This record gives sequence, structure tokens and C-alpha cells, in this order.
Amino acid sequence: MMLTVFVVYLAVVFVIGIMAERRMSKSEEGYFLGDRNFGPWATAISAGATDTSGWIFIGAAGYAYTAGISTMWMLPGFIVGYLINWFAVAPRLRKEGEELGALSLVDFFSLKLKDRTNMIKIVASIIVIIFFTAYLASQLTAAGKALNSIVDFDYSWGLVLSAVFVLGYSVFGGYNSAVLTDLFQGLLMLAVLLLFPAYMIFFEFGGPVEFFHILFTLDPVLLSYAGGATGAAAFGIIVGLVGFGLGEPGQPHIVQRFLSAKDDKTVRQASLIAMFWVVVVMMGSNLLGLIGRILIPDLADAEYVFPTLVGDTMHPVIAGVVIGAIFAAIQSTFSSQLMTVTQSFASDLLKVITKRTYTNEQMIKISRITMLVFGIIATGIALMDIQAVFELVLYAWAGLAASFGTVLLLVLYTNLVTKWGAVWGMITGTVVTMVWINTPWVAYMYELIPAAIVSVIVILVVSKFTKEKELL
Repeated sequence: MMLTVFVVYLAVVFVIGIMAERRMSKSEEGYFLGDRNFGPWATAISAGATDTSGWIFIGAAGYAYTAGISTMWMLPGFIVGYLINWFAVAPRLRKEGEELGALSLVDFFSLKLKDRTNMIKIVASIIVIIFFTAYLASQLTAAGKALNSIVDFDYSWGLVLSAVFVLGYSVFGGYNSAVLTDLFQGLLMLAVLLLFPAYMIFFEFGGPVEFFHILFTLDPVLLSYAGGATGAAAFGIIVGLVGFGLGEPGQPHIVQRFLSAKDDKTVRQASLIAMFWVVVVMMGSNLLGLIGRILIPDLADAEYVFPTLVGDTMHPVIAGVVIGAIFAAIQSTFSSQLMTVTQSFASDLLKVITKRTYTNEQMIKISRITMLVFGIIATGIALMDIQAVFELVLYAWAGLAASFGTVLLLVLYTNLVTKWGAVWGMITGTVVTMVWINTPWVAYMYELIPAAIVSVIVILVVSKFTKEKELL
């Protein structure tokens, strides 16, 4: 029964994804931006579903299972990150993006800074490809773990079939398929993350007081403010978790939703939906891990906690729906990230390299082939099973935020940035992220923080010395 419900869910998603092709114009803007015609619910839920990917059910729940209530430090960081993204970035980016005719964040930077050399597109596209390949692999890793723990399906075959499934509808429906499947799947995610923790805490554990008492009895560290760490290590954990949410601005797959919003009213209404979303999702995912720690205290891999919980405690029909929610998180982000990396290569980088203008028909064909190639590459990386889902997401998130978020905020709110300032700021954000994560300091400071700080300094310094030259 559980598998039947899950298969029905997959069928519904696939049909929605395929049917989405009928809503798009046969143009580059239609394939990559859905003709800028999405309302508040589609905009907000799609952005949220794209943001809170498989790491919510797999990575974040697993981290909470191990570290306890300290993972809640992510919530204030994400609230601030969402406030910046929806109230500072979204209105201006939507309006200016439409005026410039920008099809992506990379395209927006290039047009806004009048980059005739195309260096911004080259550098930004390469950065997107580097970090999104890791990001895509993390989603497939989450899919493999979910299927393996719930229905004892082979891990490798699980992630391969997940990749094939999402590629099946994304290749044809483009951005429309990503957003419309996000809307359906996002609402399912929201329901599960709101109702499941509430039901377990109030009806199975006797209320919040008894729930936290059980956790304290099990292990007092689970209720400590820094997961048992002290001193500099505790400071690093708290700053890192709060800083994670501050990386919201500049994530290309998320801000793409701002570019495709229908109008200013859409953005205003969507911002309220988005704020409700982030509170429910962040609290719900962390509570899932804590609930699992009580019911299944001896898991070898903490990231299996929620899938195992579903299989062990729920009625088969409910379990089928919840499995669908887990895959909703994975598929919505995988499809959106696949669109972003495809666009960066096919629409931004390829045109610069070949110095050719392609017809809409040619560009859509190239994009579909590109999407298949990157899907295969991401699957290959995921099959190596190199890192945990949460670690991969933290790394890719930091690199993208430090490379693009700093440039985006400065470009939207100042006239200080030159194209060379933007280029070197992006490069700096990427390099510092890669270097920092391989140093002992990463235990005390999440790589996003130093990378973003150094990136801002480089942007301002380089822009200052190239400002006059660009005016000539």
C-alpha cells in the first residue's frame, strides 16, 4: 500500500511536469523563465521548495538527531536571510531584471554592469557549474538514502532512478515544469513538516514539556545551546548555523523566482507566504531529528532518521504520502538546480565561447542536451558517496552566497561596483570558500562568513581602481 501511494504521487508529479510544456512559449525566455508569468503562490512556494531541498528531511533532520536542539540556531539566520531576500532583493531584482530583459542572475550582472567583454558571464557560469554539480549530487544522495532506508531499495539504483525521473519531465517542460511541480510538492512538504511534528509531540509524547523532558533524560547534551561544545568551538557552531541562513541572497536557483514573478504585487504577496514557509520548515525539520532520536536512538547513519521513522511508525498510506514529501524536497530542488546550471552553460557560457546567435529552437535543443549531460555527471558524483548530504549542501551554499550574494546586494543598492570588481569579487568568494573548508579554522567559522567578508573588500577595492577606466 505504501509503495502504491508513492507510485501514484510520482505519476501525478510526472504528469504535471510534462503538461507544463503546454504553458510555455517556444522561446528562450519561455524555457528558462516561464515568460515571467507566475503568481504569488507559485513564486513563494517554488522558491521555498527549491531552497529547502533534500537536506531538510535528510541532512538537517540527521544533524538535529546528532547535535540536538542547538540546530535551531539555523532558524534566526534563515528568518533574516529570507527578510533580506524577499524585502530587499526581490522587488528591485524583479523590476530591474524585467527592464534589462535579464534571463538569469548571471545575465542580470552582465547587463547591469554593461559588460561587453563577457567576463562576468564566463566567470559566473563556471562558478555556477562548480558548485551546482556538488549541489545536484547531494540531492541524489538524499534520494538514494531515502529509498534505501524506507523500502530497502538499493542505494545506487535509487539515486539513478531519481535522476532519470526528474530529467524525464524537466527536459521537456523547462522552467515551467520546475515551478509547477515545485508548487504541488512544496505544499505537500509544508503539510508534512507542520502536521507530523505537531502530532508526535502533542499526541505521542504528551506535549512539549514532556517531549523535552524525555530528550533531557536521554542525553542532556541534546538540549544544550551548542550541542555540548564550549568556548571557541561553541561560538563557531552558533555563528555557522546562523550564517547558513544569511546565505539566502545570491543563490541563483532561488533568485530566479524573483525574475519570473509577474509583477510587484506578486512579490509583496509572495513575501508573506515565504516567511510563514521558512518558520514551519526550519522548525519542523529540526524537530523531526529530535523525535527520531527518542524513537530510534541507535542509528548508524543519522541522515537515515526520518526515512526510517516513516517506515517504522506510520500507517502504509500515510507513509506513502510522507515518502512523497521527502522526494518532493529532493525533486523540486534537483529540477531547479538542473535548470540553473543548464542555463549558465547553454544560454550564458556557450554563446560567449562560440560567439554565435542561436534561434529559439536551437537554444531549446541545446539546453535539453546540456541538461541530460549535467544530470549524468551529477549522478556519477553521487554514486561515489563521498560526503554526507548536509556537508555537500553547506559547501555549495557557502560558495554561491559568497560569490554572488555580495555582488548582488552591492549592485542593487550602490553604484560602486564595476564589472572588474564584480568579476574579482566572485572569484574571491569561490577561492576563499574552497581554501577555508580545507583548513582547521573551518571548525570555528563556517566558510561563508570569511569568504563573503573578503569578497566585499575585493569588490570595493577593485571597483575603486577600475571606476575611472570604465568611464573612459
